[in-house]
Amino acid sequence: MYHSELLTGLLLNLLVILIIILLISFQYLSRNKVHKLHIKPLSIYIVSSLLLLLSLALSVRLEDGFVYDLRFVPFLLGGIYGGNRVLLWLAITMIAIRAPMLGPGLWVTVVMAIVFSVLIIYMRPRLENKAWKTRVYWYTLFAFTYSVLSLWIPAQIFGFDYSSSFLVYSAVLSGSTFFVFYLCEIIRTIYTLQLEAIKYEKMQVVSHLAASMSHEVRNPLTTVKGFLQLINEDPSNVSTNSELSKVAVSEIDRATEVINQYLNFARPHPELEEEVEIREEINRTKEIIMPLAIKRGIVLKANILHHHSIVGDPNKLQQVLINVMKNGLEAMGTGGTLRIFSYHEGNKVFIVINDTGVGMTKEQLMRLGEPYFSMKGKNGTGLGMMTAFQLTEGMKGTIKVLSKPGKGTSVILSFPIYEGERNPSSLTQTTTVRPSLR
Repeated sequence: MYHSELLTGLLLNLLVILIIILLISFQYLSRNKVHKLHIKPLSIYIVSSLLLLLSLALSVRLEDGFVYDLRFVPFLLGGIYGGNRVLLWLAITMIAIRAPMLGPGLWVTVVMAIVFSVLIIYMRPRLENKAWKTRVYWYTLFAFTYSVLSLWIPAQIFGFDYSSSFLVYSAVLSGSTFFVFYLCEIIRTIYTLQLEAIKYEKMQVVSHLAASMSHEVRNPLTTVKGFLQLINEDPSNVSTNSELSKVAVSEIDRATEVINQYLNFARPHPELEEEVEIREEINRTKEIIMPLAIKRGIVLKANILHHHSIVGDPNKLQQVLINVMKNGLEAMGTGGTLRIFSYHEGNKVFIVINDTGVGMTKEQLMRLGEPYFSMKGKNGTGLGMMTAFQLTEGMKGTIKVLSKPGKGTSVILSFPIYEGERNPSSLTQTTTVRPSLR
């Protein structure tokens, strides 16, 4: 029975086409260096020609000189996605690989190649701006028309009756064309969305970077503004104003350093690792934050129960401390107490920053450190804590946050003790101190 043999051969042909298309799609989509949706016309021609050869090898002979397969599918694929030049070469290739088999079917192939080359050249630019589903329906109509012209009309001319075989061939060719092009358009759409997602992600990174830099630079500028206001209030106090101006200059230097860090963010550079004295950095940070605390009527207390050092970047540690302490001040509004104390336990140094502010719920704690999650409403970006987490991790430290609504928040920083300390036995004895939420 010709129609059963034809159905088996066509389905096998379809399976081969789908496998090759999927393999090529996976290989193309898995390349990390592809930044645009473009396949070279030569590659499309080679793949389409290979599919033409495989289709002809799997063809079914219905009558002397007439063989049928799904060669129209790769021919149409190459013509649509490869352009007119690929289409013309595919037409020549399809005729060339059919020529050795001779028979009257060869002339049918020649006519089909010419007719559908002209049709595709005419219709292709008119379908480019259509929705992809509309294009798929048109390609399916092309396939149905091809089945009529290549089997039904020759059957009438040469007097052989294959009505059931025509129905099988027409249904399978039309359905295969629909399925293959539907699959290709879905893959193209997915890849286009993937490229757009990558582009959007890059824009988000740029946005986060810009907002984070703005946030980090604003802190020292706020400090400088506060010191300048204090100097302006009492310009005759030369000694005090001299100290305030020194701190203001150091804050401007820190802002410059922050800007340089972000400008070099994309370029790999060695991390600064040096001995950082905890007591010195906490006292320096306290001096920076003090004007803001005084302005808000907040009592600032510091207690360092050791003389240990850690390995890291002093500017980054100061940045972390300022971000956390500034968040504590803002959580209390006006009035309250901000405590900073540090102790060592085992081979680690702990820095605890405790405020008596509004506190946070468990859900809010889970989101702490996310970009743009802030307890300050529209006035906050959430980038301060995100930066604190990143910088702490870069210095091999950890951050733990304890908080209860209405009872305040404790931020616990821990870092490995600097191993180069000369005489650990002479250091202050370990004191067991724990964070308090009171």
